[in-house]
Amino acid sequence: MATPGRHLCRTLYQVSRQIPVKRKCQPQWLVRNQNATTSFLRPLSTTCALRAEDSRRPPPTSAQFDEDTLDDSEDPEKLDPSEYLTPRSPITVADLGPEERADYDMLSKADQEEYLALQNHYEAMFESAEAESALDGAVDDVDRQVEKETESLDFPDIATKPSLSGFWTDEEDEFGQYDEEPAWDDSAITSVAHSELEVHREIREYTRVIAWDMPLLNQYAKEFKPPTQATPLRFRYTTYMGEVHPAAKKVVVQFCTKDLPNLTEAQRMKLIKLVGVRYNPDTDMVKMSTDKFEAAAQNKRYLGDLINKLLDETRNGKDTFEDIPLDMRHHKSKKKHWFPKKWMMKPGRIQELAEVRKEQQKLLLQSGETGAAALPDGRQAVQSYVRTLAQSNWGAEAQRQRTL
Repeated sequence: MATPGRHLCRTLYQVSRQIPVKRKCQPQWLVRNQNATTSFLRPLSTTCALRAEDSRRPPPTSAQFDEDTLDDSEDPEKLDPSEYLTPRSPITVADLGPEERADYDMLSKADQEEYLALQNHYEAMFESAEAESALDGAVDDVDRQVEKETESLDFPDIATKPSLSGFWTDEEDEFGQYDEEPAWDDSAITSVAHSELEVHREIREYTRVIAWDMPLLNQYAKEFKPPTQATPLRFRYTTYMGEVHPAAKKVVVQFCTKDLPNLTEAQRMKLIKLVGVRYNPDTDMVKMSTDKFEAAAQNKRYLGDLINKLLDETRNGKDTFEDIPLDMRHHKSKKKHWFPKKWMMKPGRIQELAEVRKEQQKLLLQSGETGAAALPDGRQAVQSYVRTLAQSNWGAEAQRQRTL
C-alpha cells in the first residue's frame, strides 16, 4: 500500500508530464477506463480530479524515468503510427463525450483515425505492467529524497485526565478531554463584597486622619475676621475632597460696585456698562467666573488682573460712556410678596383678646362644667353630620323609587 508521500509524488509526476496531441481543437481529458485511472487517485477520495484541459497524461515507461532520457526527443507524439500499441478494449467513437465528439467531428478523416489510434496507444500504455513498475520505482526514489530533505512530524499524545463526573466517567473520551479546573477556594468573596470592603478601608483611613492628623492642625488655626472695606473682592472655589474633577479649577469672584474704593458715581456707572450682563441691579453685585487655566490659583490671578484692567479703564477720563444708555434687559427681577404691616395686630389688640379668653374660662368654671367637657368633640360632630346626610340621601332615593 502506497504511503501519502508516494501517492503525492505519483500524482505530481503525472501532472508534470503533459503530452500534446496533434489536432485542431484540444479536447478535455477523457476518463473512460476507471480501473486504469483510479490507481493514480487517493482511495475513497471526496475531491474531484483536477486536470488540465489541453493535456494527456499517459503512464510513464521505464525509459521515461531515466534522467538522461527525460527530454522531448522521446515524445510519443513523434512515434510512427505503426508502433502504436493496441489495448485489450479499444476506444471507439461511441466512447467519446459530447465535447470531445464535437472536436472529433471537426477533424479530417486522417486526423480522426490518427486521434483514435493515439488514444488507444495511451490506453495500452496504462494497461502495461512495465509502466506501473517503472512508476513505482521513480516514486520510491522521490519518496526517499523527500524524507531526507524534510523533518519528520511528531505528534505526541498528551494524556489528559477524564472528567470526574458524568455518564462517561469510566471511559476515555478523546473528544471531551480538557485541562482540570483548579480547586475552588472557599476563602474567596464576591465582587460586591470586595466593594464593601474597599469602602470600609476608606472609612478607616479617614478615621485615622481625624484621630491623629486633624489635632495637629490646631496650631495653624486663626481667628475669623469679617472682610473690611480694604478687601471688597470675594472669591469662591469648589472642591471635591481630593477627587479629580474638571470643575475643581473654576473660580468665581463677586464684588459690590459701591464697595470699590476711589470711584465716583459717573465712574461707577461706566463700570456697570463695561461689565454688561454680569451686573445684578437688585443686589448691586458683579459676578464673574473662569476655568480657562488648569489650576485654580491661575484662574484667580486671571480674575484679579481682569478687575484691575476694568478699574483702570473706569478711572480713565477720556470716555465716560455718558451717551450710552444703561441696559438692564438681561435681568429679570423676582417679586417677593411680604405680609402687609398694616394687617398686623397691634400689641393693645393682642392684650384685649387675651383678657376676653380669661373671662370666658371663668364663666365656664362658675357654671360647674370642666374645660374638657365644655369643648366640642370634632369626631362626634363629623359622625353625626355624615349620619344625617346619609339618612337624607336614602330618603330621597326611596322617594324617587316610589315615583317610578
